[in-house]
Order: sequence, then C-alpha cells, then structure tokens
Amino acid sequence: MPKLYLRKFYYPKEDQHALFFFRWILIVLFVCWGSAFAQDVEDIFPSIKSPEQKENQNLPEKEKKDNAEKPPDPPSSLLNQISDRINNNLTWGGYLRNETAFRYVNPTGFDKILNILQLEGHYRFTPKIQLAGRLRGFYDAVYDVESIDVVSPIKGPDTILTDNVTDANSVKNLSPNNVRDVEIVRDRVELKELYLDMNFPNLDLRIGRQIVRWGVVEGARVTDEINPLDFYELILRDIDDRYIPLFMIKGDLYLGANTFEGILIPQVEGHRPAPRGSEWEQFRILPNTVHPAQPYDDFPKNIKNTEVALKYTRVFSGFELSASYFYTWDDFPSSFRTIQNSGVFGGTPDVSFNPRYTRLHIYGTTFSKSFPGFVLNAEAAYVSGKVWGARLGDGATPAAGEVQSDYIKYAVGLDLYLLGMDISPAVIQQYILNYQQEIIQDRLDTVGALFIRKEFIHNLWTGNLLLIYFFNDRDWLIRPRTVYNITDRLRLSFGLDIFEGKIGTGQPGEFHFVGFFDNNDRIFWDITYSF
Repeated sequence: MPKLYLRKFYYPKEDQHALFFFRWILIVLFVCWGSAFAQDVEDIFPSIKSPEQKENQNLPEKEKKDNAEKPPDPPSSLLNQISDRINNNLTWGGYLRNETAFRYVNPTGFDKILNILQLEGHYRFTPKIQLAGRLRGFYDAVYDVESIDVVSPIKGPDTILTDNVTDANSVKNLSPNNVRDVEIVRDRVELKELYLDMNFPNLDLRIGRQIVRWGVVEGARVTDEINPLDFYELILRDIDDRYIPLFMIKGDLYLGANTFEGILIPQVEGHRPAPRGSEWEQFRILPNTVHPAQPYDDFPKNIKNTEVALKYTRVFSGFELSASYFYTWDDFPSSFRTIQNSGVFGGTPDVSFNPRYTRLHIYGTTFSKSFPGFVLNAEAAYVSGKVWGARLGDGATPAAGEVQSDYIKYAVGLDLYLLGMDISPAVIQQYILNYQQEIIQDRLDTVGALFIRKEFIHNLWTGNLLLIYFFNDRDWLIRPRTVYNITDRLRLSFGLDIFEGKIGTGQPGEFHFVGFFDNNDRIFWDITYSF
C-alpha cells in the first residue's frame, strides 16, 4: 500500500450550499416557465374553437342560454399547477441513521456518535430527461460526551504523526481542551450527487456531479480509479460515502453487444485525508503542495488539466470483456524532496519538500465469466508515470527524493454460493517495474480478501464477515457484522472493527496501512430508518 511522508496539512473546504440552492431555484423557475406556457390553445388564440365550443355553437338557443347561465369552473391557480406537476414527476426518499462506535482498547471510550441524514430526489422532466440528486449531512455528537484525547488519542511510541515542536504563536491560540490542536469535524453537509440524465436511442448522457465505478473485483481499485477517496474513517465507511463525487460529462453509446463509454472530468481533486490529528489520520497534504489549476479556471487556458477516460465493453457467450484508458492526475501528491549539506563534514542536512501532483496514464482491462456455480472476475492495469517516495539514505539518493517507475496491478476474484453462503475470495497484487532499492514501497505487494455472507432468516437476519490480509506487512483487518431488519424501513446492525499488526518501522513515510491502527479496535452499532 502507499507510504507517504507526513507533515502538517491543509485542504480547502468547499461550500456547496449556495450551489445546491441555486440549482434547485433554477429547477423551480423552469417548471414555472413550462406551466405558464402550457395554457390551452383557445386561451392563446381565441379564434380557434375547442371541440366543446364547436358543439355548443350548434345547440338550440334555449340550451345555449342555459349553458351560458352555468357558472364557469374556477381556473386552476399557477401554484396548484406547479404543485401538481411536481407531485406527478418528483420521487424522493432517503434515510436517517445513527452510527455509534466504542473503542475497547485504551483509552476506552466512544469514538463516534454519528447522526446522518441523507436525502435523495429524482425529477422527470420528460420520459427521456431526468434530474437526480443526493444530499448528505451529519452531526457527530461524540465531542459532546467525550474529551478530544479519548476520541482521538495520541499515537505512539512508534508513530510518525506526533509533532513535538510547537511555536509560541500556535500555543497562544490553542484551546485548553484541545492542546494538540486536533481538527474537530462536528458536522458536514455535502452535495454527493446532482446530475442530469438524457436518454436517446443507443445513447445515454449524464452531466453533473457524480460517482463512476469501474472494475469487476469489489474493493480492488485496479481500474476503479475515476473518483478519489475520502479517508475520513479510513476504509470503514460505506461505498457511497468513501468515494468523492466529481463533476463529469459521461456518455454511453450502445451498438449491439458493444458499449463505448467516454468521460470528461473538468475538476481535479485528490484523495481527502482524515482530519488533522484524528485517530484515523495516516497522511497529510503539506501546506505548500502545488495543486493543478482547475480546468474551468481561466478557461480555456487550463483545459489541458482535464481528466479523460475511455472504455470499451463487449458481451458475448457469457463473457464480458473491457478495455479502458484513463488520463488522470495521481490522487496522492509526490513530495519532491531536496537535500542540502548532505555529506558535508560538520554540517546538518537541510531537507525541504515541494510536493505536487503528477500525471498518470492508466491502461486497463477487465474480464468476467459465469460458470455453473460461480462467477470468475479479473482485472489488470498498467500505470505509466507513477512517482514513488524514496528513503533519505546517506545522500546518494536522487536530489528530488523521488523515483519515477511504471507499475502493474491486477486482481482475481470469485463469486460463489456454497453451503448456503455467498463467498467472495479475491487476491490483489501490485508490481513495480524497473525497481530501485531506495523506493519505500515494496517491489511486489500482495493483499488477500475474503467476504462471506449468510442469510439466517430470509429478508430478516443476515450475518457477514470481511477479512483482509496484507501479506507484506502481515497485518489483518477483520470485520464481522450482523444485520437485522426490524421492519421494511427499520434496520439494526452490530459489528466489530479489529486491526492486527504493527504501526510501522518508525522511519519517515514507512508505516503499515492497517497495522498503523492496531490500537483502534472497536465495537459498533447503527440503526437506520429509510423513507
């Protein structure tokens, strides 16, 4: 897994509230516009008679007089028309959930009391044009019942996240209840998705903020690299919460058994680290990191920073094959370290970092085939342009502190039903080509995963187990969980998060991805009400 050098960091917080309400105001105005111009033809052109008017014209005078004396039906108000249109074309739902976790390793205590509200909406303008959105917000009440040192205890003694140097200006601004200046995220509201779907014969278009998932081996991240990840809670969040949505223009062209997919991403964003100093922090973005200019800024000057993805899929004789290409930015910045005074007698080496994001070319392929009793899935990718972190060494390492070398990654998985259980084993490997010894990452990295699901009472009670083993580090992530559906809308869940392994070597940038959190074992439960 990636190993990074750690320092203080900052990442901007996007305020999506104004954008969200602005878009919905536009929707209401559009509906009003449509309603105002959807009057009957005879109201706009009085000379044109409706069928009822023509029939009334041929009636005897007495019947005409009787009809004239009847009071007309009151016209429907514009607000009623808007309300009817929305009710007929808008569907919405969501859920309200409480997620609570208790760490049973010292210091024991609650590390999460997360209250989540998610709203999902779908509006149909026409049968072929729809608008969909998903809004998610949360409030973490754990900071109301626990101290910051219980929620986010200091790691040690081998951790490299502990900063023992604090300048005077920082000290005077610290809170007496948070002397380590841990970043506290009590609440967050985020527009997870908002996109417009347009369906044509043989062509689908989706424009807006969205999540696109490629790949066939669940959790492998071999070809599934379109959206960056949010490490707010490491990799323990649900899939929809781990992926960071991006603005994209996505098109799918269908020609028989062939599908051609193209994606333009005029938004550049990398992985989002956990809050500074929190229990799940593993890497930081340095404050002097050079971020690529957004493609939409100073248009068209920066349009070259756009990410482009292409994919071809063919289905035949029970096989599904795909080939893909992704021209993207590395979601992790490279530190580009420089060392001065190294090897000078009596001198102290001066190490500086100038991190920046680099471009990658990812060529991928996937394979799926159904056999009697199981499904075989496999995927592979060749990544060109990757820059790896290098050890400090004795001054003989490259001045930039980085080594560029291509690598390949691949995964194989099975989906089978055995002994009344759904069983999905998988193996993932990564191999660095033209390897150099100063690279921190191992030449060959291997991860094994096993997911088991058992249904005890149909549609009522299920249990599942996720095991992930990191062969190089000899670390385990173990997640047993049971889910009980009280009603169709109310669900209760219990589980454990168990980390087994070592924090790391203690050297800068050399830590274990899972063993780093060996002291974070916890029990969790959640209750969800869907509507």
